[in-house]
Amino acid sequence: MSLETTKQNSPAVPFNPQAPGYDANPYPMLDELRTKTPLVYWEQGRGWLLSRYEDAIAVLRDAKRFTPNRDMWEFASVLGNAAMIPELVELSRTGLFALSGSDHARVRKLVSPALTPRAIERLKPEVQALIDEVIDEAAVKGTINVVSDISDRIPARVIGSMLKIPKGRETLFQRFTEASIKNFLPGLLRPEEVEGLRADIREGIDLVRETIEDRRKNPLPDDILTTLIQTEEQGDRLSTNELLSLVAALIVGGFETTVHLIGFTTYNVLQRPELRAQLKTEPELLKNVIEEVLRFDNFGKVGVARYALEDVELSGQTIKKGQMVLILLNSALRDEAVFPKADTFDVRRNTNASIAFGHGVHYCLGANLARLEVQLAVDTLLRRYPDMQLVSPPTFAPHPVIRRMETLEVALRAQ
Repeated sequence: MSLETTKQNSPAVPFNPQAPGYDANPYPMLDELRTKTPLVYWEQGRGWLLSRYEDAIAVLRDAKRFTPNRDMWEFASVLGNAAMIPELVELSRTGLFALSGSDHARVRKLVSPALTPRAIERLKPEVQALIDEVIDEAAVKGTINVVSDISDRIPARVIGSMLKIPKGRETLFQRFTEASIKNFLPGLLRPEEVEGLRADIREGIDLVRETIEDRRKNPLPDDILTTLIQTEEQGDRLSTNELLSLVAALIVGGFETTVHLIGFTTYNVLQRPELRAQLKTEPELLKNVIEEVLRFDNFGKVGVARYALEDVELSGQTIKKGQMVLILLNSALRDEAVFPKADTFDVRRNTNASIAFGHGVHYCLGANLARLEVQLAVDTLLRRYPDMQLVSPPTFAPHPVIRRMETLEVALRAQ
């Protein structure tokens, strides 16, 4: 079956992630898609939409027949071109997410020791100090935008601290981080912005390269970059380009996940007085809250991409070799077949089946770090400002692949 035949045989798809109101509440549209056309070819996105949990887990587990390679670049070209700064494109080619098979297994095995739960837990005092600093800076306003005043400011500082970027060069690393993120805002960049971003990215890559070389000569104890440099598997180590790619992946992946999860978790807590009351008496429940937010109000918009390495039969459809599958995690995580009363926010729900951070060999290595940052940030806000209140519902900025929360206004003290 040719691509053209696939298009001709595709029924109308009740899916438009750019529709007004989708960012605020995508679930009616996703429910209709999951019920009527759970696996269907979507012409606008040039790929198959997969909305049921059973199909999602099948594809995520199947690393032999599906690969994540090329997804961010190809999908960006579908819904509006990113700046495609060559230096970042080149880094992506040796990045963990772009690799598959033995290459992926090799790099993942070398990276894993630096990102285990125990390794990340050792960062807790350092991350807490940075979060306290960010909140102190924002609190003078009284009424804050949780997104721009809190969550946007945390990931770059945490990653810079983890890498122990040299004193006096933190501002350059911050610019590098911001430029890397802006590069992944397809269609939202003005042409005149691109060259400035490219300059910041070039300088940032040089800075990280210099930091890596310095750390090779002067290793530090309990240092994530030293761990990555020194980790060895049967005589094999990570190259400088692979280390640079991992830092870029930490910035892009860690930034978006942390920023949005802080915002969505804060919003879901503040709009539920009974949940706030529970957290005051059982603060340890915050971990459960974060997992349920990932399931109930996932900030993904069009899912994660996989490419078929061969023709694959799935749920009565033939996915041809080379075709893209978009796994709608936000739909799969509301699938009643796996999550009873899926449209109810249940803080005591068993979320062991959650695939919010992926599944199988491509499970997100940064999940532990993201969870730590979100837990500490939201817990600190709730402890320091137990009477904080929502001022207005969140607003969302245009973005092709993420429900990108732009504002979440909160009064830190009761008005």
